[in-house]
Amino acid sequence: MHHFRFSQRTLAVVLGLVAVAYTVGAFNIPEFTAVEVPVQPGTLPQGLGLALIALSVALFFQNSEPRDAAGQDGAASGAEADAPEAPDAEEDGATSRPRVGRLSDPRLEPAVLMIAIALYVALFVPLGFVISTSLFVVGTAWHLGFARHWVSVLVGVGVALSLYLAMSEGLDVALPTGPLPF
Repeated sequence: MHHFRFSQRTLAVVLGLVAVAYTVGAFNIPEFTAVEVPVQPGTLPQGLGLALIALSVALFFQNSEPRDAAGQDGAASGAEADAPEAPDAEEDGATSRPRVGRLSDPRLEPAVLMIAIALYVALFVPLGFVISTSLFVVGTAWHLGFARHWVSVLVGVGVALSLYLAMSEGLDVALPTGPLPF
């Protein structure tokens, strides 16, 4: 059975168009004029939009051929090209790629990640920035198959605390604290 798949370049073009629309909207966010502040409301969205445009361009030009463990292109050469196909290869002749996520149908993975983002937003105020961000990072890493859970916890808590301190102390942005005392 042959499944419909978006090509990498099609996805890059769609993401690029969304990124351009987002960036145009971000540059239309009005600035504070009554008070002198170091960071304007549109600074972060503008940076994110420009980064997404750059990543879309990089995705468009990235080589889409799978690579083997040694980092060489997936195109077989010499004796490897004459070797019979592995018995575990898919029936439609497509090369097997490592599975990302925990679901048997990879088409459902974006829905799971969207639900995770919705839960993150819903828990943002009741649990606070640090706890909700830590849970989101750890949960997403677990779902995508990262096996070292202690590393996920350290990274999740470290990223959340670093961002909290940078935003609250460095930029004077009030973030929800939830049950934490700070």
